[in-house]
Amino acid sequence: MKAIRVSGPSATAHDIKGRVLVHDLGSDLRKGTVLGEGHLDRVRQWGGEIHLVELEPGDLHEDVAAGRLAAAVAGAGLEATAPVQSQVRLLARHRGLVRVRSDMVDAINSLGHISVFTLMDGQAVAEGEEVAGCKVTPVAVAGSVIERAERLCQEAGPVIDLVAFRPLKTFVVATERLKPKARELFRAAVTAKLGWYGAEVVAVREVARTDEAVAAAYREALDRGADLVLFAGASAIDPLDPAYAELSIAGGDLLQLGAPMHPGSMLWLGRLGHAAVVGVASCAGFGRNSSLDLLLPFVFAYGRADAKDLLRLGHGGLIESAAGRRFPPYD
Repeated sequence: MKAIRVSGPSATAHDIKGRVLVHDLGSDLRKGTVLGEGHLDRVRQWGGEIHLVELEPGDLHEDVAAGRLAAAVAGAGLEATAPVQSQVRLLARHRGLVRVRSDMVDAINSLGHISVFTLMDGQAVAEGEEVAGCKVTPVAVAGSVIERAERLCQEAGPVIDLVAFRPLKTFVVATERLKPKARELFRAAVTAKLGWYGAEVVAVREVARTDEAVAAAYREALDRGADLVLFAGASAIDPLDPAYAELSIAGGDLLQLGAPMHPGSMLWLGRLGHAAVVGVASCAGFGRNSSLDLLLPFVFAYGRADAKDLLRLGHGGLIESAAGRRFPPYD
């Protein structure tokens, strides 16, 4: 591309036609505009020097380049907006779990003149929420830069995916004695959280913390074809708690005891038939944001409770409100 200086008052149609403005001439004529004869009067009103860029063969205008970059990085479930000032945003078509390949983001950003910026990997988003953005820094860029980015994505797959939540059949078990008000709050919290993911709540059972009662709950979950069993009230530090012993007797497995997060470090995971089992220390764990809320998006996205998904959440696992800010605590 070629940089060109033009005197505004003496500009001709030949001076500006087809060239790209690299600075604003006011709110009505912004940088990135491809000038034509219709802009000549406005250009002549500018009292000083005007800077333009002339595209050469192989160059791409910023909006075209940003659109191609967005198309290259976007996977399923994402929709690109129209370019605005060289930026294209990727929006969620539906609720889901954002997956970002940070190594690919780094590789693309290292090409120069182009940028990809995203939400954090593993974040749950609602329909219409911004997930990522693609920007071209100059008003034009060599097409070879975009082609390199496109090749990277073709070879390695999408950089950003949105995994839709599955409407899992969910069976809820509580082994705590709840007073009427606490019971009402617990059911409301369960309904609200699970409903956000589109879950089908097949039953909410309050049972005694005994071998027989817990075993009966597990059998009912299996009989009802549950995809997810949420267990509230088991002690994460008592290996003899019926939640674990009866899970094994029912043919299930305990996968992980404890989570690298706070609050909510007493989270535990298991498997019962094809169903995921997720346990929290008490019913109160449903009433506030905790480790459960970082794990559930993975469960509803993939239909499983995987220890690897839980353990990877230690990076960012300090989730107390006082420590959750993303910016320095400036005075």
